[in-house]
Amino acid sequence: MSGTVSDQPDGRSAARPLLAAVTLPCGADIDLLFEQVADGRGADQDAHQRQCVHCQAALSEFSALWDPFAELAATPVPAPPGLVAAVMSQIRTLVRDIWYTLEVTENGVIRIAARIVAALARDCAQMIPGVRVALGRSTHDKIAALAEKSTLGHRHPHAAVGVLGRTAVVDLAVAVTDDDPVHRVARDIQRQVIATLRDQVGLQSVTVNVTVDDIIDDDEADATG
Repeated sequence: MSGTVSDQPDGRSAARPLLAAVTLPCGADIDLLFEQVADGRGADQDAHQRQCVHCQAALSEFSALWDPFAELAATPVPAPPGLVAAVMSQIRTLVRDIWYTLEVTENGVIRIAARIVAALARDCAQMIPGVRVALGRSTHDKIAALAEKSTLGHRHPHAAVGVLGRTAVVDLAVAVTDDDPVHRVARDIQRQVIATLRDQVGLQSVTVNVTVDDIIDDDEADATG
């Protein structure tokens, strides 16, 4: 896919940048991510994208927006005039502030800060039986460290969450007790956090990555409780 959009009824190209080279907090170019989705490669994530909550949220939201156009493009029926421009207009609105969710209703616009999403995720995780500590970040690799640095740079400490539109990808690092199987506790965290964010924030697509960094025995848990 090229980096221009044509809105001329006679097919002449009205060349202009797609999204004016907006970048995510991790430094990824929005134009390149959108082209990746439009070319049908949204699921072909590179090493950075597989670990980056910001890129994952953007690719997921862009894929949902682009699906109607992709379905029409696969049929011999030409796409309605202005469809591409309409999709691009939606995406430009989404990326104006990448630290907020965006929901457009009949009564206006609802925006919720990424730090609120992260706080809800942390609070929900800490209520799961067996969880002693939950942080809004993951500590397992360099990509996670970069995500943490970007949130601090934008005054969003401990908000290792990528949001775009009604999509969120959350990284959580937790310490658990040894009372329950660790993998079961981690899955409980995923299910409950996803349900909470959908219910309280109105998100449609939520991915929760859980990293268990420590196990605390009963004596330690009592001492810290």
